Amino acid sequence: MSNSWNDEVKAALAPRGRTLLITLGSVLRADDGLGPYVADRVRPVSPDLRLLDAGTTPENIAQTAIDWKPDKIILLDAAHFGGRPGELRVIPLEGINRQTVLSTHSFPLSVTFSVVREDTRAELVVVGVQARSLDYREGLCPEVEAAGAALAEYYNGYGTVREDDAAL
Repeated sequence: MSNSWNDEVKAALAPRGRTLLITLGSVLRADDGLGPYVADRVRPVSPDLRLLDAGTTPENIAQTAIDWKPDKIILLDAAHFGGRPGELRVIPLEGINRQTVLSTHSFPLSVTFSVVREDTRAELVVVGVQARSLDYREGLCPEVEAAGAALAEYYNGYGTVREDDAAL
């Protein structure tokens, strides 16, 4: 198992104040279904944590994100950065158009979330999970599914990482 929950990833995932977790992706594109997978499993236990599943059209939830006035926004998406399947990595906002999944999103993510960040003044982080396959089929590979399960458990515990999660 890789130790992809390094200090940078842990800091990016950590809730701060009113935290908005936005998941992205399509269940019809194999590992791009990571976002919906996590969204289906997270049950926020704090009123300061909100989850929005933006699917493949994050521009449609931009106003909702702005209206909630979060202190921190975490974007979670499958990505292609040359890592091992299931590996987590922080991606700079300006790099998300190159590293998130093959433009399954209908509008550039950097543009959408630059506007959201500007309007909310929220800290914005992007966490990518390395995909193995983006083929047109349903289902996650085992490594991406394990990463998604660990992420859901993390947010269900509202920001607590168990030692065995940190080993993922």
